[in-house]
Amino acid sequence: MHNLHSQKGFTLVELLVALAITALLLTAVYQTVSSAANAREKLAVENSSFHAGRIITERIGRELRSLHFQLGDGQTRFYGGADGELLSFVTTASTPLAREPGVPARVSYRLSENDEDGTTTYTLNRIEQISLAFEPGRVYKLTDDLTTVELEFLSGDRWVDSWDSGTSSTLPEALRLSLTRGSDTEAVTLRTSWPLETH
Repeated sequence: MHNLHSQKGFTLVELLVALAITALLLTAVYQTVSSAANAREKLAVENSSFHAGRIITERIGRELRSLHFQLGDGQTRFYGGADGELLSFVTTASTPLAREPGVPARVSYRLSENDEDGTTTYTLNRIEQISLAFEPGRVYKLTDDLTTVELEFLSGDRWVDSWDSGTSSTLPEALRLSLTRGSDTEAVTLRTSWPLETH
């Protein structure tokens, strides 16, 4: 006869303890992997928002560096900051329609409001029209998930919210732009400014 107490093996309590420890280890590993995946996704969203904002500000800056303005010439009027018309000016920079530098084109940046699920975001469109062209300008959507957009114009020692060279008979000394993309927890804000010089 065999003695039941002399057999080697695990008791039910030992198996339950081993299973509990394994479950705890697997939970810890899952949480670590999940946290890393969430951090990676958040970083990708932030990088995408920053990249889109950087492209927009680089384009506006390049076009402003080739600003074409003549005092008293209504066709070269410079204005912005009112009623969704973020900014409108004439540039001689190479643009998608002009395709070569030196050809004046009116470039306008306009905001349109989007209301979804009680959240307001803005779409930024770029409208380009070649000078002396009779057809309406071509519209390009630059981004559609802006949460805040602030544009200010430097007049002397103070920043103002709007500008119109038709009434002020001059250009502002500089522009300051702030774009925010994303929700409150994943918001990315890009700020830049440009001095204005005419060519």
